[in-house]
Formats: sequence, C-alpha cells, structure tokens
Amino acid sequence: MVSVPKRFVFLFSDTGAGHRAAAEAVAEAIRRRYPNQFTVDCTDPMANRRVIAGRLTALYGPVTRRVPFLWGAAYRVTNMRPTVRLFQHAIGGGVRRRVARALDPRPALVASFHPLLNHVAAETVPYGVPRVTVITDWIDFHQAWTDLRADCIICPSEAAYQLCLRRGVPADRLVAAGLPIHPRFQDAIRGFTDKRSMRLKLRLRPHAPTVLLAGGGDGTEPLRRYAAALARSPLDIQVLAVCGRNQALAERIREDNHAGVHVFGFVDNMPELLLASDLLVTRAGPGMIAEGLACGCPLLLTGYLPGQEEGNVKEVVGRDLGRFVPRPDDLVEAVTAWFAKPESERLEDASRARAAADPAAAFQIADVMVKLSA
Repeated sequence: MVSVPKRFVFLFSDTGAGHRAAAEAVAEAIRRRYPNQFTVDCTDPMANRRVIAGRLTALYGPVTRRVPFLWGAAYRVTNMRPTVRLFQHAIGGGVRRRVARALDPRPALVASFHPLLNHVAAETVPYGVPRVTVITDWIDFHQAWTDLRADCIICPSEAAYQLCLRRGVPADRLVAAGLPIHPRFQDAIRGFTDKRSMRLKLRLRPHAPTVLLAGGGDGTEPLRRYAAALARSPLDIQVLAVCGRNQALAERIREDNHAGVHVFGFVDNMPELLLASDLLVTRAGPGMIAEGLACGCPLLLTGYLPGQEEGNVKEVVGRDLGRFVPRPDDLVEAVTAWFAKPESERLEDASRARAAADPAAAFQIADVMVKLSA
C-alpha cells in the first residue's frame, strides 16, 4: 500500500520578493530531502486586492521605493504588541477566509513566512496542527513576527534568537537557523571551481574585476546611478546590473550604453552571477545579503529600509563583511579601495563572507518542520 504524502501549507505575501523566496527555498529543500513524503502548498492569502490586507500589501512596493521615510514611520508606530494585535485584527477578515480554504484538506503543518499572517494563522489553523513562524528578517524585526502562540519560531541569526527571548518567547519554542536560500545555491557552490571559469561560462571577460549590482525582485531606480558611476570611473571593471522585473529600468540602463555594463532582467541564475563576481552591491535586504555571503561576495550596501533593515547594515559593517555606501561617489571609492588591496586580503574578505553564511539553512528548517509534523 502506497502511503499518502503529508501536506504542508506555507503562507507568505509578495511584499518584496523575500517572503516568497524563503518559502520556496524551504519547499524545495523538503522536496529534495524527503522525496514523495510531503507536498507543500505555497499560498499568498493577501493577494486579493478586494480585502484590506491585499490593498495594504499592494502599497508596500511603491511606498518603500518612493517614500521610505513613510514606511519607517508606520513601522515604528505599529511596532508595539498592543498595536500589533489591533492592526492584525483589523486587517484579518478577508484573509482568514482565504487561509481557511487553503487549510482544506487538513494539513500536517502550517508555516507563516510573513509577520501579518501569524495572527491569522493562529486563529484559523485547526487544533493539533503544528504552526511554525519562519522569520525572514535577519537581525531586527517587527513585533508582529514574535507571536507567542506559535509552536516554533525559526530565527535566522543569534541576534534574532536573543530578540525573541527578550520579547518573551520560551526558549524551547525557538530554533536558530540561517536565512533560507534556494538549494540551487548549494548546487552552484558545490560545482564552482574558480571565477575565471564561471565568467567564461557566462560569456564575460574572464580576468576582469567584476561587480554585481542587484536591485531586488522589483528593481530600483538608484541602480542606474550606481551603474553610471562605476562605468564613468577610471576602474577597468565589468558591471552586472540585475534589474529584476523592472523592465523599464533595464531598458534605460541599456540605452545609457555604458561600456562594461551588462544588463539583466529577472534571472534564474543568480548563484552563477554571484560566483562570477568579486563584490555585491545591493540594498540591505536580508535575502540578497544571505545569497551574496554564501557565494563569498563582500557587500557594499547602498541603503536600507527604515525599521527592519537598519540592523543589517550595522551587522555587516560591524563584522567586517562590507561597507555602507549611500552615495555613488562612496561606491566608487569603496570599489577602488577594495581592488587596490593585496590579493591575499581580498581572499580573506571572501572567506569571511562565506563563513558568515549558511547555504544549508533551508534544509535545517525542513528537518525541523518534518520533526514537528511527526
């Protein structure tokens, strides 16, 4: 008799690309490590713009790109436990119905990868079904993440673990793991030999110093200014500008026609692009930080989202994993200084980056979930 696979439900929302990416990374780790034993349904219950939560999440991208200070103000005002409860109750109505539909038939485990879904999951998940929260912010995070009713909260760093303890989460409900990145990164890292070979594979100049500019899943306009600054500098480098889904941004950078700048849209070979690069230039988003470190790229952080990403900058700078370069001139100076270092020091920087990462985190989280569902 063939056993029926257990069913897991992963809840996320497309506010930025990180929540979906983390859920898909863990889902793929489960599929690989436990073939045919589990099915994972990843669902976005806030995708419906007819409910309040859906309309709010639709505003996330425009607000964080155009008026980030407004996001920072809202973050701080709501970052208190009583406010969290009121806010989650107010937006939960339509979302609860969608979550309830996703939980039929009854799953073996439910995991939330988004802070606004923890409260809804607690009210909707049937009694006896384990409920897990996977925190996708790295160092500091909103009070909404630390739902005391969760059976398990998975923390992406020691700093996150300690913050959960301070907020009253019992230690026996906490698990320390890294930020989950897709298993394809492990595949690429295992097959990696040297940057020259990877650049040849990607049809890049094999010996040229290489800098990757990442604008996130939605792409951000400042990427154009950073690409132009590097292209106009005296540096003989090649620049890989990854614009994500922002096709208009990609087209504008192509029209700028800077020598040495290679423009990409949304890519499925980010591990290879990072392994071909010497440095990663990005905003201080946790997902890109985790991916860059796993591939041995020191970080040059161009900015951060007020609230949950401020601590990421302090962590990167404090652990000598990179620098904060808020202006194009700062970026050019940092890149120039880094490539002027002796090769031995640059190799040490790359080794320190790899040592700070955990490319197997998705598999660790998968093991925790499987154990809880037993």
